[in-house]
Amino acid sequence: MPKILIVEDEVGLARAMGDALTDAGHEVRLVHVGEKVVAEFRKFEPQMLVLDVRLGGVSGLNLLTEIKAESPDVEAIVVTAYGSVEVAVDAMKRGAAEFLIKPVDLDVLTVAIDRVWSASHARRRLEQYRSAQAEQLRQVQLVGDCPRIAAIREQVTRLAARAVSAGLDMPAILLTGETGTGKDLLAYIIHASLKHRTGPFVALNCSAVPAELFESELFGHARGSFSGATADKPGMFATADGGTLFLDEIADLPVALQPKLLRALETHAVRRIGETRDRSIDICLIAATNRSIESLVAEGKFREDLYYRLKVVSFNLPPLRERGDDVLLLADLFCTQLAAKYGISGLTLTPAAKELLRQHAWPGNVRELQHALEGAALSSSSSTIDAADLPVPSGADPLKRAERSLDEGTPIDLERIERSLIERALKQTGGNASAAARLLSIGREAMRYRMSKFGLLPEGGE
Repeated sequence: MPKILIVEDEVGLARAMGDALTDAGHEVRLVHVGEKVVAEFRKFEPQMLVLDVRLGGVSGLNLLTEIKAESPDVEAIVVTAYGSVEVAVDAMKRGAAEFLIKPVDLDVLTVAIDRVWSASHARRRLEQYRSAQAEQLRQVQLVGDCPRIAAIREQVTRLAARAVSAGLDMPAILLTGETGTGKDLLAYIIHASLKHRTGPFVALNCSAVPAELFESELFGHARGSFSGATADKPGMFATADGGTLFLDEIADLPVALQPKLLRALETHAVRRIGETRDRSIDICLIAATNRSIESLVAEGKFREDLYYRLKVVSFNLPPLRERGDDVLLLADLFCTQLAAKYGISGLTLTPAAKELLRQHAWPGNVRELQHALEGAALSSSSSTIDAADLPVPSGADPLKRAERSLDEGTPIDLERIERSLIERALKQTGGNASAAARLLSIGREAMRYRMSKFGLLPEGGE
């Protein structure tokens, strides 16, 4: 409960207000002389003021200006017997949260105190959240030295530089790539790079919202607009106003809702369910998907006009298997983070573990790498992660190793690769040489020749 300083030269009214607020659980102090207000404020350090406009020869509004300059977070309710629109507007401009006309109803005063304090508390929590989010965003980075990641970083830098003058006409951004490649991280980075936009980063996973609640989640609803709508709800667009709205898994957006999203992007306005007026919005929309929207458009499951609206600016994140030694850079970063998280001093990887990381195909991409290292860090008996600690297949992939060797300009063992392919084809077909030959697009005799060459013929085989 906030401490409240009541500044009122009518002693009887001041005491009545003080008693009512004390009964409501507040700590209250009274001041009746305008010249003593600032000194008493500094001594008492209240979170709220109830302040009369006229205090003998002292202006309550001038006192409010002086106190607000010294303590901007203090909340004020101004009361006066001389109410007018001009006085009310002046009080609000000086920082008053409420304006009450005498005679003051004590119940109304108590409700006003609770309302102002609740709003103030919510605003402070939002500011703390935004401050923490801003600090988190400053630490976000897109790690990697491969050419495609470097190109993405350069593209983000160009976008940020040119978007300053866009204002309300900020284009939509589409992020594509396999699951786990870091689309959500890139969305954070883009948001953080748009420093002229001061609103929050708000994310919604489209695959996690029931179809019947989608419109309410995105655009909001008015109280009583449908069964269960017991209060107004702003919706994700309004929540992200001035900042970024990230719609992950955009391919799962219901077809019936796609025209409304398109309209919101084109008009920069949304309409809550149950209302008849539009509300202006200023957001940067970032959408992401791991599916082919072109295919969905061809199947009639995604609107073509919305697709073109979303991909004004697009980024395609490469899979980890195509990023070369970025896997080791990411592994070092994750080891540093895990060491701090679990208190493991000097968490490192052995050369064998690093080689295994380089050889693995990482179908789950960066997310799989992060989880694999976390599991290894928790299961290892020391601060060193070895290959045996990693929950990935330990057998080296000859094909992947050969591709890496070619990239590095080192010789490869072609016969070993050929044998590996034949063994895989035989395993896939249950040892049926003819079927394996068809998989490899060679004749049956050529297949049997190679099986004989590598000692893969069954006993008694020709």
